Amino acid sequence: MSAFTFKKSIQLLTFFANREGGRLNKLKSLKLVWAAERYHLRNFGKSIMNDDFFAMEYGPVPSFTKDMAEGTNLSLKEEDYRNQFLKTISKISFQSTNTFDGSLFSQSALESMEKSYESFQTYDGFALANITHLYPEWSKFAHLIPQVHSRMDMDYVDFFSDPIDNPFDIFKQDKDKLEFMKDYFIEQNQLHKAINQL
Repeated sequence: MSAFTFKKSIQLLTFFANREGGRLNKLKSLKLVWAAERYHLRNFGKSIMNDDFFAMEYGPVPSFTKDMAEGTNLSLKEEDYRNQFLKTISKISFQSTNTFDGSLFSQSALESMEKSYESFQTYDGFALANITHLYPEWSKFAHLIPQVHSRMDMDYVDFFSDPIDNPFDIFKQDKDKLEFMKDYFIEQNQLHKAINQL
């Protein structure tokens, strides 16, 4: 997989904050990012920003995007860019200070972001966390997380799996297309790894 793109991460947060009227709860923002990534992977076979996801108590967490939302553990370059678009309000929320720059994204990514917000805008962060617990990429760790009080590495391939009960149309996908996108994602990752080893 390609390297994490911090500008896309900050713009994703800006997009969702602007949709919320400018101010956004951090927990909700990270779950909206998860939903956008899950939709994009299943429909287009690619990650939007190549973050590392971890399974934690309140669901999937895109690790570097969490740092961007909090304004912590940033390089000077990342901090400077973040300050142009986001402002920390408290430990649990941030505010957008600029307009969203959609030029960094493909049409498929923009579609995924719109689908995520349309589907989950009425839920708060804790409700969204409970929703994420339905999905295999998190639920496979459900028995471990309370014991270790930590985080577990998530695998993007698990985003292609379906839960027993899938109440949200946003993630429903034709089985043949889903299998094709999964294979495409795996092949692209293997190709990228091979190129990096040259």
